[in-house]
Amino acid sequence: MKYNKTILVTGASGFLGTWLADELAEQGYNLIGIDMRAPMRPALWDGFATSSLETVDLDRLLQGRKLDAVCHLAGGASVAASVNDPYSDFSSLLPGTARLALYLAKAQPDAKLLFFSSAAVYGNPKTLPITEQTPVMPISPYGIHKATAETLLMNYSRALGLQVVVFRIFSVYGPGLRKQLIYDVTQRAIQAGTLGQKSIQLFGTGAESRDFMYVRDVCRAVTSIINQQQDERYAIYNLASGVESTVADVARCLINSLNIDMDIAFDGKVPPGDPTNWRADVTKLEQIGFSSVYSLNEGLNEVAQWAKVTV
Repeated sequence: MKYNKTILVTGASGFLGTWLADELAEQGYNLIGIDMRAPMRPALWDGFATSSLETVDLDRLLQGRKLDAVCHLAGGASVAASVNDPYSDFSSLLPGTARLALYLAKAQPDAKLLFFSSAAVYGNPKTLPITEQTPVMPISPYGIHKATAETLLMNYSRALGLQVVVFRIFSVYGPGLRKQLIYDVTQRAIQAGTLGQKSIQLFGTGAESRDFMYVRDVCRAVTSIINQQQDERYAIYNLASGVESTVADVARCLINSLNIDMDIAFDGKVPPGDPTNWRADVTKLEQIGFSSVYSLNEGLNEVAQWAKVTV
């Protein structure tokens, strides 16, 4: 299938940007990318700037091209890093987001801007499941900066006529992600097994929960929404499976997929900025006909197969 439509992807060389580029290219989109790092698969890209959003020459990069959509993934991607250095997290997201949005309003007003936000904007919600109308009350600098970017884009949409879609992504995971819970468990279990150890220790109590969504399902949801006719200027979608899983259950399932005999202990210490329990309401996704394909067991098995040859 060839759409002959062009999509700009910022943060194109990151974990999710790389998977999304594969999905978009497979669907026939022409791709332009921006990232501080060179892309893993250069052949996918019709143009690529190894630069930050604050310094890239957008006129030159997009000369003669009409954008249909922009997938904006650039910015910090770690709650822990944002706690350690809040201003760097702010600087990596807000100035570039403003520059991109203002450029689009002036030079590419028909392009749909899809902003990859985070469920971190919800903080510790009082009730589950979390809907798109749940109050935004972030508890980490990362969540605060995502929420601030959302507010900026909402007002630019209203004042400048931008068409904006916000994705509040819950716990995305998959092969290639080298951080967060699933990678941490994988790495610790494999290393402990190699050393002949019989247990690993993780942060928290194990009762903390998340709503995990396999990276291929995330990319499918994004492309489904890109193709949707959008009546409202500013829309928000939870990107999640709608299934709540405890950290202890996920860790145990992953170790079983790795075929490692390993006990799990928890230190009872919850890292600063981490929420306690998450489960998303995914009614809006279901209303456009989307449903996840990968179960958690299937997704974790994919991660385990990748980890066996890379970790």
